[in-house]
Amino acid sequence: MVRPAGRRSLWRFAVVLTAGLAAAGATRAAEAPASQLPADQIRAEVARLVPPLWTVQDVTVEPMPAPVPEGKPAPKDPDSRAAARISARLKLAKPTFTVESREGPVTFIRPAADTSLEKTLTATALATRAGTGWTLRIELQNPEVMEGVGKPAGELPGRTVVAGSEEAKKLREQIDRDARQRIAEEQARRQREEELMAQQAATAKAEAERADRERRLVEARVAQVTDLRGKLLGSDRTARLAAYEAALGGNDPALRQIAMEAALQSRDPVVANLALKDWLARKKALPVLLFATKEDGNSETVLHNLGPLTLEIESFNAVNGAVAGRMGAPGYSIAKPSVAVGTLAQTELTVNSYGCVLTLRLTEHQTMDGLFRCQTLPTLIARITLD
Repeated sequence: MVRPAGRRSLWRFAVVLTAGLAAAGATRAAEAPASQLPADQIRAEVARLVPPLWTVQDVTVEPMPAPVPEGKPAPKDPDSRAAARISARLKLAKPTFTVESREGPVTFIRPAADTSLEKTLTATALATRAGTGWTLRIELQNPEVMEGVGKPAGELPGRTVVAGSEEAKKLREQIDRDARQRIAEEQARRQREEELMAQQAATAKAEAERADRERRLVEARVAQVTDLRGKLLGSDRTARLAAYEAALGGNDPALRQIAMEAALQSRDPVVANLALKDWLARKKALPVLLFATKEDGNSETVLHNLGPLTLEIESFNAVNGAVAGRMGAPGYSIAKPSVAVGTLAQTELTVNSYGCVLTLRLTEHQTMDGLFRCQTLPTLIARITLD
């Protein structure tokens, strides 16, 4: 049996059955009088038109006068046309249901009709004989009787469950639990997001406060350095000396370095002396660079054999500039390390050690340059770099 593509449209349109009858049936139709309708073919065609949801119990075919098309003459051979009223008793093949509600993949359904439901389908048939066969046309009169009875459970979407059943009750409880769990998870997610946003806001606030403190510290530092530079370059000598003393005697390395560089570059011997005293007070050993002189040719040999000269400071008196320690080089016995005493007078440092004298004076290049003299050795040029 071939099912129609669309039930409603197929029920309502007139079906034409062309000369496809079997050879034996065609022979009988050709030999039969016009009043003898092709009843078997009518029953078969009605059964074909009924959708699979219904089964045809029986079909009654009642002859009636064949209608004459309007505006056309009556056929010359009245036996070439025949008509009939059709009454088909239908019975529902499967229980049907309607959709009550849908919950995700589950469809809750209600019974609509069972297999005890019967309907009567009426129609008219017009048969026209052409040659050795019949052309059959059937028009359904009340196709709506097959409608509005729901659908089989298998044709409804999703997993179908009959509403009110124990399975439906369990599923609804599970759906409610799942919904509550989703709500709880959503609330927990939102709470985590709010906590994260609050944490980020607190972090951003702390970072902004830290940046603000750093900015204020930088501004205060800039103001402090600017104030110190202003005092060091000011015309008030008393204020300038006080600023030098405060910076050089403090524990701020940056301010002390600024004050020291400014003092060493100044032409004020008192200020330079303050810087040199602070510098010496913080040193334990001073490497002395030695250079040969052009006046004495032996100075190159002596310099090569003498080795590095070092002034070790054991004590320094910042009040009177007295220096005590050890000074010497390993190359000659007369210049070997021995007790050394000296004095810092303004910008000049003099140190004596076992027949050798080191004399240095501050230069504009932040070095102390001078001479190293020993009793039996050539005079050498000496330098200490102020770092």
